[in-house]
Amino acid sequence: MKWLEIRIKTTEEAYDAISDMLTNIGAGGVAIEDPHEIKKEIEKHDSLDYADDNFINSLGEDVVIKAYFPGNSNINELAELIKEKLNFIANFLNVGEGYDGYSELNEEDWATSWKKYYKPFYISDRIVIKPSWEEYDNRQNEIVIELDPGMAFGTGTHETTRMCSQLLERYMKPGDSVIDVGCGTGILSIVASKLGASRITAVDVDEVAVRVSKENCQLNGVNHITVFKGTLDEIEKNKVDLLVANIIAKVIIDISEIMPYYVKTGGYFVSSGIIKERKEDVIEAYSNVGFSCESILELGEWVAIVFKCQGSS
Repeated sequence: MKWLEIRIKTTEEAYDAISDMLTNIGAGGVAIEDPHEIKKEIEKHDSLDYADDNFINSLGEDVVIKAYFPGNSNINELAELIKEKLNFIANFLNVGEGYDGYSELNEEDWATSWKKYYKPFYISDRIVIKPSWEEYDNRQNEIVIELDPGMAFGTGTHETTRMCSQLLERYMKPGDSVIDVGCGTGILSIVASKLGASRITAVDVDEVAVRVSKENCQLNGVNHITVFKGTLDEIEKNKVDLLVANIIAKVIIDISEIMPYYVKTGGYFVSSGIIKERKEDVIEAYSNVGFSCESILELGEWVAIVFKCQGSS
């Protein structure tokens, strides 16, 4: 299958909004090359990777978004639509240079072109994400998770995934039962498994995400994660010790009414994907259904909130 690779040069503040827009208009996948994140990882004193100055300088300053559309798309109409959407986003955010042309790719070329930017890295103090094609010698007490994102979203580098992983490490106990809503590549389900969860149900509305999650579970040798395509309300109402949802604030608020049916009294709901402007809206929604706010993490423009269930329905 042929794909059109649309390139957009933008800024750190706008790449999330633009990625969302591209997905909403039909992109089959989005790859983000953020030179600032790559530089930060490489320059850490405990970095798991090394790069010379020439490579670092070659990264430039622009965040490059590559969006992939079916090869039979009308490129002229698609380019005009993207430019129109970028102009709208520019009313609120600095979108940078914007549309930067396109090229045609075979599917297998698309599937491998971004891998050179994806290296082993720490997602928390002791959890390491290792791309399946990279070599890595783990250190004492580290939890190493192998990941192959394929065409799904969620390499683990995003702030929301990092915060969720840190909160799982803090609040989850060995033997806990877990639900992962919007599982993406399955990274948080696998983190929960490596931390000792006894039973995990992972759900996503995207077929590709479900397939990739299953493949990553096999890659990591975990067989007690059930992955299926659907939404939270399609899961049988057996209450769990911890539910995690790294999605968006609107959906987190929308599912608040049914959340008491899925989390045990005294259990936790770890939520992320929340922009700072919606933090209070999310807290209010869960306060109204018997959850108390236990912890808040903020990283960049994103917020993660842990709620504790105070009652049962």
